[in-house]
Order: sequence, then C-alpha cells, then structure tokens
Amino acid sequence: MFVGSGKKAKGGQGGVERVESVKHDFYQTPSTVHASLYLKKIVKADAKVKFSSPTTVDLDLPTADHKRYKTILPLYGPVDVEKSSWKIMGTKMELTLVKVDGASWPVLRADERRTGEIIQVGKAGRA
Repeated sequence: MFVGSGKKAKGGQGGVERVESVKHDFYQTPSTVHASLYLKKIVKADAKVKFSSPTTVDLDLPTADHKRYKTILPLYGPVDVEKSSWKIMGTKMELTLVKVDGASWPVLRADERRTGEIIQVGKAGRA
C-alpha cells in the first residue's frame, strides 16, 4: 500500500526551507569592506537588506528555489549606514561597507573567531 507523495515536507513557512548559514568572503581597502555572501537565485524584488545600525545588517534573502536566508549580520567594525550599499547577482549578494574609522578588519562578522593573521591595508613600509 502506498501512502503520501513520497516527498518530505520542508521546514519553515509554507514550504520555504530556512538556510542557517552561507559561505562568505571579503576584502578591504583603507575606507571600505567588500563582502560577498554566496546564495544562488536570490529574488531581487523580495530581498530585504537594512543597515539597522553601524554594526549590524538585517538580511532577509528569499530564493527562487524556495529557500530563505534570514539573519542579523553582526559586523566587526562600524560602518556609515548612509554610504554603504548592496547588490544582488546570480550566485551571490555583494555588500559594500564604508568604514567609519578606517581600521583594518581581521574578520567580517563580530561573532567569528579571529585567525590570528595580521592584515595590513595600504603600502608596506620600507626598511
């Protein structure tokens, strides 16, 4: 006897699968941090990105394949919320974060473990 469709129901709201984390990377200049959050098929029209404070970004990123990445991203350092921006592409979302203090960021997220590496921004000194 066969019962049901054989498909497992997805968790979350109305068949939307919640994505707990996404791969990310970043690079920086003395004045900006350029971060990439890798999530395919983000629906641009429904995406919500809010620079809610100088050290947090609220993200709600639904995808065309019924997934959703929703989180509050704690930033390592303060940013200028008026000058910072974001852009959605086919396989990722890019954040351009304008630093307030020009300090170097060892990590993107405030809740990430630091690697212990020293990151230098600008020109190296001469001996």
